[in-house]
This record gives sequence, structure tokens and C-alpha cells, in this order.
Amino acid sequence: MRDLTRFAGAPTPMAGLALGIGSLGWSWENMGIFDGKAQALGAAIAGVLLLVLAVKFLLHPHLLKDDLAHPVVGSVVPTFAMATMVVSKAIGGQLGSGLWLFAVALHLVFLATFVWHRARDFKLHHMVPSWFVPPVGIIVADVASPGGALAPLAHGLLWFGIACYALMLPVMLYRLIFAAEVPDAAKPTIAILAAPASLSLAGYLTVVAHPSPLLVDLLLGIAVLMTAIIYLAFAKLLRLPFSPGYAAFTFPLVIGATALFKVVHLFAAWGIDSTSIAQLTFLAELELWVATVIVSYVALRYALFFSTLRRAHLAA
Repeated sequence: MRDLTRFAGAPTPMAGLALGIGSLGWSWENMGIFDGKAQALGAAIAGVLLLVLAVKFLLHPHLLKDDLAHPVVGSVVPTFAMATMVVSKAIGGQLGSGLWLFAVALHLVFLATFVWHRARDFKLHHMVPSWFVPPVGIIVADVASPGGALAPLAHGLLWFGIACYALMLPVMLYRLIFAAEVPDAAKPTIAILAAPASLSLAGYLTVVAHPSPLLVDLLLGIAVLMTAIIYLAFAKLLRLPFSPGYAAFTFPLVIGATALFKVVHLFAAWGIDSTSIAQLTFLAELELWVATVIVSYVALRYALFFSTLRRAHLAA
């Protein structure tokens, strides 16, 4: 029984790290040198982290209930479902499709719960960039979509997520500029600003057969701009004391690189000049390397965090 109580100490934001690691392995497949092994490794590590959290929530459901009611933690709970979608893509087949459907349903439940709690007690200063996760994060379902008979559902989720992003972005920017400063404990979530445009772009290019050049260019411009801003923000974000919220640094950078690789393939199909494609490929590879460094750093800090917890547990 004492061993089981250890699971209660697993921080819920760790699901964001699972999402970042699983997505990173998948993104490295764009380099064409791993033949699926990088994706499988990332999904395996992500699966272990998700299993730890799943045991925590099953043994201590009150902790999940408390997390969902929190204005910050409640917004990152859906990363558990998003990471499960990434794992489902690595599994493939009917089992993967079933897991994808389960993850989509779970994400929608988390989204509904988040909206219900926030609508009951909405305050502008409660808004943080992680609020994009419940409504816009569902687009991960498109990037990991198994296609086939599930394609219409994926399309619906895509346009829902993009519409939510378009509606929320002006409000979020107003809050960040004119409302109270984001508390230190929630500042790591600022990195999530880099994710929605890149995720929307990646999802759009995954499920739409004939992408609109205008929408692609618009999302690409926003995605690169937001990623560049977060690169600059890391000068201060990485100086913050470590917290499980560091997981917010991972997926936004990975999905930025993934989106750029998808645009490279699209531009090649459109017959865009080779110089532009080479420049975009260089940018995609650069973002992938930066994402790899940041994900590795956050994973190391998590390992040290758990090592400290284990020593404290043994001492007790």
C-alpha cells in the first residue's frame, strides 16, 4: 500500500512531457534515417509516463477532480489525452484506431469539464496560455488521425480547434498585455503560445487534401513568429525555479518543427523554387534540434525531481 501512495506524487503536468517526448520521436522521422524506430521509442517512453499518471488517477480520483477544478492545472490535464493520441499513431491498426477514439472522447470530457469550471468562476486574470490546450489541443487528433471512416470526425475537430484559436487569441493577447502579470508558478505556460498556430497548421496539412495557400501562409507566418518570440522568452523562462510546469516547454517547440516539415513537403508538391524549400528545410531542422535540446533538458530536470522525491520517501 505504501508503494501505491507514491503514484500520488506524480505531477499531472508530466502528461505534457509525455506529449513532448512522444511527438519528438515522431518528428525525428522527418529526417528519414530512423525507419520508425524514433517514433516507437518516443511512444514507448510517453506510454510509461502516461501509465504512471493513469494509475495515479485510478487510485486517487479525488486528485484528478481537484486538478480539473484548478484554473491552470485543469487546462493541462487534456495533454494526457493528446499524448495518448500520439501513442495511438505509433501503435497503428485497429488497436491504434480504438485508442485514438478513446483519447478523443477523453479529451472532449476534459474540455467540457474545463469549460464548466471556468464558466462558473471566470476571471480575466485567471487566463494563462495553457487555456489554449483544452479547445485547440484537440487538433492533435488530426495529426494522429488514422483516417478512413474516422476522417469526417477528424475534419470536424480540426475546424473546431482552429475556430477556437481564432476567437481566443485576441482575448489572450489582451489579457497578457493589459491584465495582471502571470504568476511565477504559471509563467512556464507562456511557452504554450508557440503551439496553437503550429498545431493548427500541422493538423490542417494532415487531413486536408487541397490546402488553401492563403491559410497555409497565414498559419505559417504566425507559427514562425510565435516560436521566435518564445525562443526569446526562454532567456527568462529557463531561469525560473524548476516546477513540473516546465513540461510546457516541450510540445510547442516540437510541433513547430513538425509543422515546418509538413510545409516543406507541401511546397515541394506545389513546385516552389528549390532555394525557398532549402531555407525552410534548414529552419525546420534547426527547430527540431532546439526542441530536442529543450525536451532533453526538461526530461533531465524531471528525473532529478523524481530522484529527490524518492530520497525523501525513503527517508520518511
